[in-house]
Amino acid sequence: MKKLRRARFVAVIASVVVTAPLMVSGAASAAPRVDCAAPGAAQEFERRDAESLGIDGTLLAEALTFGERTGGLAIQVYRHGCLVDSRGIAQDVPLPMYSVTKGVTALAVGRAVTLGHVNVDDTLGKFFPHADDAHRGLTVRQVLNQTTGLEFSWGQDTEALRDQVEDTLNRPLIYAPGTTFQYAQSVLSLLPRIIEISTGRDFFEFVQSELFGPVGIERGNWNWLTDGAGTAVASGGLSLRATDLARLGQFMMEDGRDLISSSYMKQLRTPTDANGGYGFLTWLNGDGWYRGVEVPTSLYHNVPIFPGMPDDTFAFAGALGQFVFVIPSEGIMIVRLGVPTRINFGDPTATLTGASNPDNKEFFSRIGRSFS
Repeated sequence: MKKLRRARFVAVIASVVVTAPLMVSGAASAAPRVDCAAPGAAQEFERRDAESLGIDGTLLAEALTFGERTGGLAIQVYRHGCLVDSRGIAQDVPLPMYSVTKGVTALAVGRAVTLGHVNVDDTLGKFFPHADDAHRGLTVRQVLNQTTGLEFSWGQDTEALRDQVEDTLNRPLIYAPGTTFQYAQSVLSLLPRIIEISTGRDFFEFVQSELFGPVGIERGNWNWLTDGAGTAVASGGLSLRATDLARLGQFMMEDGRDLISSSYMKQLRTPTDANGGYGFLTWLNGDGWYRGVEVPTSLYHNVPIFPGMPDDTFAFAGALGQFVFVIPSEGIMIVRLGVPTRINFGDPTATLTGASNPDNKEFFSRIGRSFS
């Protein structure tokens, strides 16, 4: 059985590709073993020898050298809550997360839901009564699942100088809400604004005190861009250090600890009929098919987003190959921040998201071979 699991894991990692932001399929996995205590603020992860965690240290070192040589500015590998090894020249520098920001925003919403300020089935009319009937009827769940049905426009969706919330509330509906997945961008700025309206608190203050602070992320170690109206750009405005992204990865490995309800976490990890590989702003592996990041029409892929990986594999991922990659059943977490050094011109969209860069595939394959 161990040999089968290892073979499966290695085969998967060899074909892994991350497409855009973190979680498990609908079926819950067993709680992972944590050998090292989660670090608090100003503390580092405990470091353990690779061999003590069932890892071939020589193969892992070779994999990390390859990853660094192919654009990794900050790479970290963890098992059972312990730091095994790290590489890169930007370990302590907040780097752009791009679409990893989406997954972090979903965690912030989860905290607001757990505190009783928001329900995922609340309609937008509760927070934006001035909107028209069609927009008031949309739900927080549909925003989190990227199934609002609102028209996608590259110009509006990527224009951070606009008031993205008001633009969204004036965007026409082109699909029935809840039926069609679109990898939208500016629509997600509704979520920080909803947190501010429902809690009466500044979004950044809420995130620091209710999420980042409790997992050990200090305020001076992150930045978050805003749009023209001062709303956090939830689609890709966050910058974090690699270690702080790992703190969030470990937080997810531990199923939200006591900060986010198990009910919300289960929903976050549950795909929809519109996309078998996507939950609440999180990419999932369990249903065996997914729709990608292509817009305005996402393409159908009749394979898991992480082929061959265990069903509980999840990722928050962003452009150019920023990601935190988590396999709870194996206790494995990998953080990679950086840039590509090779471009697949045959599939530029996937390359921009880090999904099919050949160096990323090789990097994962080499890491997979180091684990037992």
